[in-house]
Amino acid sequence: MEPLTLPDEQQESTRRRVLVVDDDNHAVRILSDFLEARHMDAVPAFDGHEALARFHDDGPFDVIILDVMMPGIDGLEVCRRIKATTLGLMTPVLLLSARSDTRSRVAGLYGGADEYMSKPVDLRELAARVDVLLRVRDRYHELAERRSDDLDAAVQDSLTGALSGEYLRRRLDEEIARADRYSLALSVVIVDLVGLPEPGEVEDDLDDTTSMEFAGPAFKLLEAVGGAINSSLRSHDLFARLRRSRFAIVLPHTSRHSVQTVIDRLQAAVGGIAGDPDNPESSGAGLSLRVGVAELGPRMDATTLLARAEPR
Repeated sequence: MEPLTLPDEQQESTRRRVLVVDDDNHAVRILSDFLEARHMDAVPAFDGHEALARFHDDGPFDVIILDVMMPGIDGLEVCRRIKATTLGLMTPVLLLSARSDTRSRVAGLYGGADEYMSKPVDLRELAARVDVLLRVRDRYHELAERRSDDLDAAVQDSLTGALSGEYLRRRLDEEIARADRYSLALSVVIVDLVGLPEPGEVEDDLDDTTSMEFAGPAFKLLEAVGGAINSSLRSHDLFARLRRSRFAIVLPHTSRHSVQTVIDRLQAAVGGIAGDPDNPESSGAGLSLRVGVAELGPRMDATTLLARAEPR
């Protein structure tokens, strides 16, 4: 039976993108040529740093094929960092290693990998495993699309675009564990919005942002504040709304002495919001931020860190 072939235009529209990571140029070329022959786009990376840069800057990818033993950041650490991101959770990772013992396989799988293969690689087996991972990836995305509305409601404030307070506390526990494990700096900023108009008859602790009574100046300003703060942060910073006019920001890899630059940027962004966000030519809203900062210290948990960041 002749192999099934697709028209060039259809092949192009269904091509999968695979990130291929190995410090051996020859191995990358063999894997890339093999994937390209199977109508996939192979994107090469030759060490852990480049792999992370490719993942963040050139993604998304349908599958990542990742060598374990590399100088600098090894494959296990690259896998952990990728899987710590929302996009990484949805991206299957296949680890390749010269070690075939059970302990190495278990370490790879516990590190977040979805599959593990020993070198030298049998390309027919590789093809089968990649096909399985693609089906897993498609299933991930199918389920994510079905649940996206529920998930957004659970983790995100629909008015400001900020994360929910409960979700932030869960993520903060993870960031604290990572910072402790790798001796990384971590700071938390809590800001109270000053100058927001009173909502009138609506309760101050606002949960129902769809309330018609609140659809006035305060509603529009809070929406503008969320956008201003979000646009002033890095992609890996965490921004959450704790209650009506209080927000928390988690800054990974940031020490306390580096936070002032972030605060100045936030103050400028919020201070520049127009009184009528629908009319940028209107006079300023007169908003400002009251700020508290804390840096992670020894034996601190999320509750302690947030308490120390309370604005004084």
